Amino acid sequence: MNKAILAATACVACLIAPIAVADATATGATLALLENPQVCGRPETAGDVQPTADMVMVPGFGTDGFPVDTTNPEAQAWFDHGVRLRWAFEHTESVRAFRKARRLDPDCGMCAWGEAWAMGPNLNGGGTDELSIATGLRVAREARRLARDATPMQRQMIDALIQRYSGKESSRAMRFARAMDRIAKRNPDDVSVGNIAADAWMLQPQGDWWDENGKAADPAVTRAMEILEHSLAVKPDNPGAIHLYIHLTEWSDDPHRALAYGERLARLAPAASHLVHMPSHTFYRVGRYKDAMMSNVQAVALDKAYDRLASPPGGVKAMRLHAHNIHFGMGGALMAGGAEKGLELADWYMAAYPGLMAAPRAGEEGFIVYRQIMAADAYALYGRFGTAAQVAALAEPDAGRPLMRTGWRYARGEAAARRGDSSAVRLEAQAIADLLAQDGFKGEMADRQKGFAELFQKVLEGRAAMIDGDYQAAVAAYGRAAAIQAMNPEGGDPPLIWYPTRRSLAAALLASGDAAGAKVKIEELLKDWPNDPYSYYVLYRAELARGDEAAANEALRRAGVEWIGGPMSLAEA
Repeated sequence: MNKAILAATACVACLIAPIAVADATATGATLALLENPQVCGRPETAGDVQPTADMVMVPGFGTDGFPVDTTNPEAQAWFDHGVRLRWAFEHTESVRAFRKARRLDPDCGMCAWGEAWAMGPNLNGGGTDELSIATGLRVAREARRLARDATPMQRQMIDALIQRYSGKESSRAMRFARAMDRIAKRNPDDVSVGNIAADAWMLQPQGDWWDENGKAADPAVTRAMEILEHSLAVKPDNPGAIHLYIHLTEWSDDPHRALAYGERLARLAPAASHLVHMPSHTFYRVGRYKDAMMSNVQAVALDKAYDRLASPPGGVKAMRLHAHNIHFGMGGALMAGGAEKGLELADWYMAAYPGLMAAPRAGEEGFIVYRQIMAADAYALYGRFGTAAQVAALAEPDAGRPLMRTGWRYARGEAAARRGDSSAVRLEAQAIADLLAQDGFKGEMADRQKGFAELFQKVLEGRAAMIDGDYQAAVAAYGRAAAIQAMNPEGGDPPLIWYPTRRSLAAALLASGDAAGAKVKIEELLKDWPNDPYSYYVLYRAELARGDEAAANEALRRAGVEWIGGPMSLAEA
């Protein structure tokens, strides 16, 4: 898996999963974008950081931190809090905490080190702009000047950080990783140092972390894994190490190895929304969709609580990872049939980002595209689980928002499919086709948007065909949707297309009389979407058609493990 799955581009303000949609005519540039999706928040710069004097320390962010060169207990407490915020990927808040520590003790060299470290490159793709790099170098040099009372190891950490910001740009990441690695090797049981070194190695690769078989594709990945596994052997309850380990193993050949750590992360940092969210990365990869949903329901609530307690600049809607938490929760709810919680998240997403409905302003197109793609999960929730009144109340998006209009049409189409009204479903599918014909999808991601829209058009065409009993037409429509989705890996972070369209294809194959083909298709997709309950329902029906009662009963049992929704049907698979 590409390391860039953890890197956000400069215009993106929310975590995005591996995109699985593109038109068949997509350009090479577009396909390159598809292979480098965004996650974990938009990049922040040193200029984003607001004043710190009135910053409030919210407890419950874990136990990370270490003694530094200050005799002021308040400064030490704020330094530790800055470390905890950094490992919670609250990068701007981390910089603010370190700056508050410096206000309390202007002579604390390591407090300056913390400020410089927190504003620099991170796995979200932030801290790489010119202002952050220049400010980071200036502050790191201040740290070296001030650190007379720091330990020799801490002065080495300051020198390593200066390497990150100076010299030849192409070698900075490698020099910083190597410098921190030397310190880690001399202090192998210092988990704080180990986490920083592992993080540096994870940032170093320019290409893939993992090959197509889930094996390490870069020595930096192997070394980061060694460091984190040793750190977790020394301190198995260290939140920073667990956070990094989840990210590192998520796309490996064995994401389960982080499961036990992830299951206790929320208890270790109960107020840190991103750390409460983080286990859902592993939960999704191993097919625990209910847990992925609830982790993010809790994370969204914690974002709101942090806003009430700490009043961060911009409030909850400005939190870099808030939309990602909602998106992940909606994805889990759709897969698990979690109607109640899912609709609550959908309502909040649409209320929190009302600008999605209006035509974009100049310069915001890329940012808005991703937010609209995330909104597709909200629309899917309304369509799959909402009442007729809820669906009817959905406002029609502005004509300049064809992607939002696609989601809106899809919601109405899914709701019509639940009513068994194939004519209404076809009207919504045709409306999406008309949007594509009008060629209103503009910008550098136009191909991407068109593929996204066509996929949902074909899903609705398949739904209508299933209702009408035209199973060959359903196979053709769902087959096209699956072909679009197959242009990139489907499962994960969460997927931008909320479900595996291959399961709809399998349902259509089964309805057409091809039970063996349906079984093969389901068994294939379960490798990418493990434990998908609706896929197991389709498999149950296929096994019944094949006359294998024992296999059918086992598939039905497994369908119930992750499903908390109502009755299932092939027409809605």
